[in-house]
Amino acid sequence: MMNAAVTGAWSYLGRYVVRELLERGAQVVSLSSRTPPDPDPFQGSVQARPLRWDSAELTASLAGVDTLYNTYWVRHDRPPIGHRGPWTSHSEAVQNSCMLLDAAKAAGVQRIVHVSITQPSADSRLTYFRGKAQVEAHLRGTGLSHAILRPSCFFGGGDILINNVAWAVRRMPFFPLPGPLDYRIRPMHVVDMAQAICNWGEREDNATRDACGPDQYRFADLVRYIGHTVAGKEPRILTLPTSVCLRLYQAAGLLLRDTILSRAELEGLSQDLLGSDEEPLGTTALSEWVARRADTLGREFHPEPPR
Repeated sequence: MMNAAVTGAWSYLGRYVVRELLERGAQVVSLSSRTPPDPDPFQGSVQARPLRWDSAELTASLAGVDTLYNTYWVRHDRPPIGHRGPWTSHSEAVQNSCMLLDAAKAAGVQRIVHVSITQPSADSRLTYFRGKAQVEAHLRGTGLSHAILRPSCFFGGGDILINNVAWAVRRMPFFPLPGPLDYRIRPMHVVDMAQAICNWGEREDNATRDACGPDQYRFADLVRYIGHTVAGKEPRILTLPTSVCLRLYQAAGLLLRDTILSRAELEGLSQDLLGSDEEPLGTTALSEWVARRADTLGREFHPEPPR
């Protein structure tokens, strides 16, 4: 029986990865700084170990683990709207990630499956994409057997982005986006992603590849499609400077008590960093998934879960 550890087992993606591993007969350990939810979604079948940023403690938490499935990261470089207390920046997340990878090697972990992002770059001025590239490089430098999967974004039950686009187009006749409108997005269903992560955990070859679904859209076309499907009308796309879009999103975020899109996220999107030209790993078409949920998608706003 394989012994697997998952960072962020209580997170959106992490829960699906754990569920897939359990279905495959793995013995699963959760490494998380979050308190396990009540009720436990895995009914006591997952052992919880602490995720504390100390080399010795991380090595101890990874003892006996064969494969590490690493989903750890932070979305924002700065505290989002409504957050209280300490916050981990992207540079700190890089340091934490590298410490985790080194601890995995010290603990005798045999393979790592690491979740990154499409088009990371060590030269990017966006700390999210630069940080992801730095962690990828560190993983390769450990010499451990590894697979690096680069998703664009996820959709599925409980997702944030697609649901909240649907929420917006149900309520507004317009949708502000930075121009020009040629940037793309290629979401992957979260179950497909979890299955791909587990499939790559069972392999032995080193690999780096995009992890995207079969449907790729210009983001503006995705907004139009969702509007047409869930609300019966396409919103008018307002092409505005990035700074103006950001101020509008910030104003909406203050009302909703949530960071809708940060400046870095908006710039990454508008630079086409969420597009992919590789073969899809997922099989679930976003268009079909949205159509099947046209009556319910976007009825409620989904805020980012508190950390």
